Amino acid sequence: MKNKPDLSKVAALIPKAINLQEIAFGGFKVVYRAQIDETTEAIKLVRLPNDTEEIRDESLRRIQREINILRECDTPCLVKLGSIAPGSHVIGDDTYVLYSEEYLPGVSLRERVIEGCRPSAAELAEVGLCILSAITELTRKGVIHRDIKPDNVMQTGLRDRPYVLLDLGIAFQVGGTPLTRDSAHIPGTLYYIAPEMLDTGFRHNLDSRADLYTLGLTLYEYASGKNPFKDRSDPQFTTLYRIKTITPESLRKLRSDLPKEFCDLVDQLMKKLPALRPSNMAVLAKRLERLK
Repeated sequence: MKNKPDLSKVAALIPKAINLQEIAFGGFKVVYRAQIDETTEAIKLVRLPNDTEEIRDESLRRIQREINILRECDTPCLVKLGSIAPGSHVIGDDTYVLYSEEYLPGVSLRERVIEGCRPSAAELAEVGLCILSAITELTRKGVIHRDIKPDNVMQTGLRDRPYVLLDLGIAFQVGGTPLTRDSAHIPGTLYYIAPEMLDTGFRHNLDSRADLYTLGLTLYEYASGKNPFKDRSDPQFTTLYRIKTITPESLRKLRSDLPKEFCDLVDQLMKKLPALRPSNMAVLAKRLERLK
């Protein structure tokens, strides 16, 4: 978002908000923190594109899909909605959708990676179990997250939900109406795209194993501090080729102090072919439990 709306104009839209502060922005979204009825909430302000009515409608449907998914899911490992229901607002020449989610304490796994942390096997297993709980709940609802990565996992410090998965902005509803007009468009973050999403017509065969792949990739990066496909000197087509064809170096070589069972599990989650990844989530959870 190039031109963020003036903070005072945003505050005027939510008069019950106290101590409104911007905490993040990027793309079409600004996120604020504020006290709402003595509870801290994260307030999201999403600008609708001005290109065409069709594109604006697509953006609205995507926001509504994310909200509906969060409303229907029941696991502590997914972020929850806040008290402000979604509404459209005009600020200057732009139209925005404003709503709130719970404000989670702590830091993202991305921040922990940047700090250079070396998480233990028990901590990594806990991360895996929390993300797997979120994936399992989404799968029950016929939803694929499609954007699991260290940036979207919060380490909260809360006993009952130590790690929470965020941001369902590009979630895919199996059997639902496609929201993207361009069928060739690959949604997601470049370095965290499951290999099968690079296949022609991937939407027809996409399932929860795409999220299990990015769970493995997230654990790999959190454990080693390294994303195996992230080389900013590479052009995009080279990165996509590597995602599709190159097997990453085994996690065991980067973290020889971790149990072989855990490293083998992460390597298996990152297999190129979905059929070679673990698919039984209950069994996968038991394997992670043994490592705690």
